[in-house]
Amino acid sequence: MTIHPKHSAWIEARGLDPQLAAKLGLETVMRDGKAWLAIPYLEAGQAINHKYRLTSEKDHRMDAGAPLALWNADCLREPKARSGQAPVVITEGEWDAIAAIQSGCELVVSVPNGAPSSVTADLDNAKRYEWIDRHAEALAEVREFVLAVDDDKAGHYLRADLVALLGADRCKFIEYPFPCKDLNEVLQEYGALTVAKCIAEAKPYPVQGLYKLDDFPERGEVRSYPVGIDAISDMIAIVPGTLTVVTGYANMGKSTVMNAIIGHALRYHFPVCVASFETDVKPILRDGLRMAIMECGKHDLTNTDTSDADDILADRLTIISQAVDEDMEMDLDKFLDLCRTAVVRHGTKMIVLDPWNELEHKRRRDETETDYISRALRAIKRFAKQYDVAFWIVAHPTKPHEGAKKIPGLYDISGSANWANKADYGLTYHRPDPKDNLAKIITTKVRMGLPGRKDEVSVTFDFRASRFVKVDR
Repeated sequence: MTIHPKHSAWIEARGLDPQLAAKLGLETVMRDGKAWLAIPYLEAGQAINHKYRLTSEKDHRMDAGAPLALWNADCLREPKARSGQAPVVITEGEWDAIAAIQSGCELVVSVPNGAPSSVTADLDNAKRYEWIDRHAEALAEVREFVLAVDDDKAGHYLRADLVALLGADRCKFIEYPFPCKDLNEVLQEYGALTVAKCIAEAKPYPVQGLYKLDDFPERGEVRSYPVGIDAISDMIAIVPGTLTVVTGYANMGKSTVMNAIIGHALRYHFPVCVASFETDVKPILRDGLRMAIMECGKHDLTNTDTSDADDILADRLTIISQAVDEDMEMDLDKFLDLCRTAVVRHGTKMIVLDPWNELEHKRRRDETETDYISRALRAIKRFAKQYDVAFWIVAHPTKPHEGAKKIPGLYDISGSANWANKADYGLTYHRPDPKDNLAKIITTKVRMGLPGRKDEVSVTFDFRASRFVKVDR
């Protein structure tokens, strides 16, 4: 069936060419007694899905059970896309894509389901981005993308997601002339030449270096996840792409705090990779995480079914350890290589190194400890941003002077003030009396713009439920 005259008129009213629409496979179809404008999604020239819309009202539908794919995805295979002769333009909808094609752009695709209404919590497993895996091979060969999404809050969320999924180094973004927020509006307001100009003048997405303010696009809200300890829920969060440094004197309970945070992340959020160097994996680490996940005491593990917690640990926990091969030299480069494998192979979104001093720290010739720690923390922060993971390091402070009761902070960690300078978050766990259950949890640093605040709270540990309880002291 061809395009019905009423649909042709509706298309033309958007400044689009009905003949081009027909050439791209658009047609009028009857469904449930109504005339729908159908947009085919082709793969290797064959329709694998359709989007249907009513022009009399805002109603969109797709073929039930059909795969999510990019509209016009076959253009990804064009030699110009692989060679970098022309960028692949990604739009938020088919009408913007048709506007770009009508304006002379050869390589244009559209996401199938528009923009998210909020921050995407679990980007790697989000159903709306299943098309990434479907086109993974073709997308990997594209040299350059122009992200022509809508200039509104939802569009900013989509752009941030696409940058994370495709890589900032391959992405450019568009600035639309007033009062337009997408390419179709630019076509209607200014014409095809301006659409082509917007795409040609797209700006590289900032990666590193020095930029003018106008080079930076608006960004969505910072993605963050609760740490799972109610007493500090508004003081600190798990934020992908950041470095959190945890400190406190030995044998005071830092590992118990970390177990609570890791267990909550495993149960409610995402896979975690734990570098366990001081703690035996079985039974100590395993049982500590079991208790955190199940919110029970140690005595409950002997008479309670732990299978649900064990399933979570088996599915979501990855461990870096030297317990099997004690001759392995675990320096920073080897450690980050293993972290990279955990991210790629297991979908890890949080990495915990506990403790820092158990790595083999190989300083370069004539490199001071301060210089080494600065270089090491830069590499870790670069890794966290590149792979969009939350990186947590447990680092011991220098031993206190005899009789001293000072609460340690980031500046007290052995080796360098860079711990304080480079961390995004600083967290201290301190028990003034090791024989007393009363402790303080202090956020000593929260980088500007991140969720949380510098504060402290007194807590006790409820051994029956393996959770920290706020107390008024």
